[in-house]
Amino acid sequence: MNQAAPAPRENQGDPVVRIDARLKVTGQAGYPADIVTANVAYGALATSSIARGKVSGLHTKDARAVPGVLDIVTYDDMDKTDTPKFGNTGASSIGPLHDKTVFHDGQIIALVVAETFEAAEEAAMLIRADYEDERPAASFDSKGVKMEPAAGKNPMFKEDAKAGDFDAAWADATVKIDEKYSTPTQHHNPIELFSTTAIWQGDQLTIHEPSQNVTGWKVELARQLKLDPANVRIVSPYIGGAFGSKGPMTARTAIVAVAARRIGRPVRCVVNRMQAFGTQTYRAETRHRIRMGAGKDGRITAFGHEAWEVTSRPDPYVVGGTSATARMYNYGAVLTHVSLVHADRNTPGYMRSPPETPYVYALENAMDEMAVALGMDPVEFRRINEPEKEPIGGKPFSSRSLIKCYDQASEAFGWS
Repeated sequence: MNQAAPAPRENQGDPVVRIDARLKVTGQAGYPADIVTANVAYGALATSSIARGKVSGLHTKDARAVPGVLDIVTYDDMDKTDTPKFGNTGASSIGPLHDKTVFHDGQIIALVVAETFEAAEEAAMLIRADYEDERPAASFDSKGVKMEPAAGKNPMFKEDAKAGDFDAAWADATVKIDEKYSTPTQHHNPIELFSTTAIWQGDQLTIHEPSQNVTGWKVELARQLKLDPANVRIVSPYIGGAFGSKGPMTARTAIVAVAARRIGRPVRCVVNRMQAFGTQTYRAETRHRIRMGAGKDGRITAFGHEAWEVTSRPDPYVVGGTSATARMYNYGAVLTHVSLVHADRNTPGYMRSPPETPYVYALENAMDEMAVALGMDPVEFRRINEPEKEPIGGKPFSSRSLIKCYDQASEAFGWS
């Protein structure tokens, strides 16, 4: 053994060499956009320059005049496909070329296909759109956002967690804090860019794309393209960074597949760094209010967690992290409520499991502030409030119950 692989201790497993390590560090690993594909054409996206409104006209004459341009997929060219479906597999219900409504900045308005990457990029930049633009509402305090309770709007978040009489416990608490926290929007932009390569062989479609959910994508793409799932194959041997961004499928995949079928040859589209901010998911912006009451002995008697999350206009994406924060400590009485704030933004998505991270950030800050208010060591404060049973349901913890909780969370959030 050497320092790179020291001898394991008694409580550790044996060191196992990663089977793909040598390929990755020597540059031999073939990522989806690197796969050698015969007679491939190149796609480039054109995206909206407004965040809310409607496309009233699209000018493609100059783009079509660029030498090497083969096709431009735009509105009305997706009429034989179904719109995307929001859920664990689909990133959003927004079908950018099914509907001329602009829901967010950077929304796809066309896909240019050309003999070379350079020609496709040049042509995409020459596409001009006429807009009936409206004033967008971008965040929590923007005029025009729509707010609604999150519970019941998404199968991943059925209800707000609560237990006991919070109001009475809060009124009786000796020591109290009432604090507000916020987390910003955080975007994925991994080392490996987002890409799609579509190859048709008769009715058989093969997609080379970095994916964390190849089986889900296979079924969802088949639904959009009205194919038998047995005729769709998703290939993703390596992923160069994802953390959730390559979990749900975006609308781009079906658009590239349609382009490849139209020109009768493979098409590869690699999203550029700037476009990744508008065409992929991201971590939702959140706000939190946490109220916590405790006795002088440091035992928490009341815990209230209100939260607000920004999502897109059409989709009820919800983190719903109170499902986790309400169960972290032995609080006594619990009251939580999550609200969705629908704004003119693209739909958020998973970022680095567990997705409740913004909520736990708020909770642990509140725990530290409560420890200060009590004059206690923050680690000791957490130790004495460690729950011996599930705080909401009241059932004793066991290895079986913990495994069941994890399995339920995995199913709800699409963890693998």
